[in-house]
Amino acid sequence: MMTTIQAEDAIYAKIGAFKGIPTENIRIDNQPTKDGKPFVPPTDAPWCRVSIDYSPSQVASLGGEDACIRDFGIISIQCFTPKNKGTRDMAKLCDDWRAHLKAFRDDHLEVYVVHAPEKMDEDNFYARIIRAEFRIN
Repeated sequence: MMTTIQAEDAIYAKIGAFKGIPTENIRIDNQPTKDGKPFVPPTDAPWCRVSIDYSPSQVASLGGEDACIRDFGIISIQCFTPKNKGTRDMAKLCDDWRAHLKAFRDDHLEVYVVHAPEKMDEDNFYARIIRAEFRIN
């Protein structure tokens, strides 16, 4: 069975390999910046905020001494682009994230669906959210 730490390490490694925007414009929840200062979102370039949320686990099988537990979760990628600059940059960013995460597998971790971008309410940026569902077998 893959532990939560192992799963998150694999997910964050995959997120870190994304080439659609500069790495410094990807904010991972509760992670320090390289210089230790608070993250300041760029106002003139796309940026993203990534978080991992878990769903209730399920028993996949019984037998032996332990039940096989399957964990589920969602990788949420909030995407932001400057307002009043059109929608093409956002569409490309979302397409790039979907292609990057589609069918991602690492050991017992698998992303089995990456949803189309959903609208988000945001006062300062044009915003969408990409959700990628995963399971740990």
